[in-house]
Amino acid sequence: MVDVLTGIVSAVENIALGLYILCMAGLLWMAYRLQRARHELAVSQFKLEREHALVRQASAITFGGLLIEVMIAVWAIANVMAPTIREIKVGSEDKGPARVTRYMTMTTNPQPMAPLDTGPDILQNDDVFASATPNPTAVGTIIPDAPVEVGCPQNSAWFDIPGNGQLLFEATTVWGIATTSNFSHYKFEIKPAGAPDSQWSPINSDVREVKTYGPLGDILPWQLPDGEYRFRLTVFNNTDKLVALCEKTIHVLNSPPPSATPLNAPTATPTSAS
Repeated sequence: MVDVLTGIVSAVENIALGLYILCMAGLLWMAYRLQRARHELAVSQFKLEREHALVRQASAITFGGLLIEVMIAVWAIANVMAPTIREIKVGSEDKGPARVTRYMTMTTNPQPMAPLDTGPDILQNDDVFASATPNPTAVGTIIPDAPVEVGCPQNSAWFDIPGNGQLLFEATTVWGIATTSNFSHYKFEIKPAGAPDSQWSPINSDVREVKTYGPLGDILPWQLPDGEYRFRLTVFNNTDKLVALCEKTIHVLNSPPPSATPLNAPTATPTSAS
């Protein structure tokens, strides 16, 4: 039920401008009918004509009042209910799992091991051993000397994965934030780097869900030729106005980069068949 109500409120907010226009057109029509009814009432000479004019006048006033009430209701939904629902949703998400700032993998640090002994004094009460601690793993291969980021306000349009200058050779999930007042939608756009006159091209459909921090969508490198690109996240309000963006450089490679071969690696020795 709550999801249905949220969907209705979001739909009314998105089409609020169109509803205002329709209501204003209806009010103008009712004003015209009211004027005609009053004119007919003024010039009518018979009782039946006057009664008909009074009915048309009353209906024009009634429908005009209903249209005004509809406009007030649409304004209240778009400017009071919708922001309140978003704040409640954002607050509930903030109380969720801890924010992931980067991927973590458990790597074991060299630790002293307890002696393998079957005697009674394997460990004394004062023996203390440090436990393994998680070491942060970089978000990916970063190619240096990338151009500076553009925008990236952390309260509306921001992402930390992919990083600025990151090399992408497999499907990569974008992690970040996409939200604003009177939020409508966000999307990803891309264009070749070093071509300032080229147009931005969307690489996903519009997403109409506020994200305080989490997965925003995926970048699929195999949909793009190899090369350097400018990638950006754009956030729009309910008038389809771009209100915030975050732009970074990425490098696309459609096959995994070759792994380094250790120096002095052992080589296979051919054997002769016996």
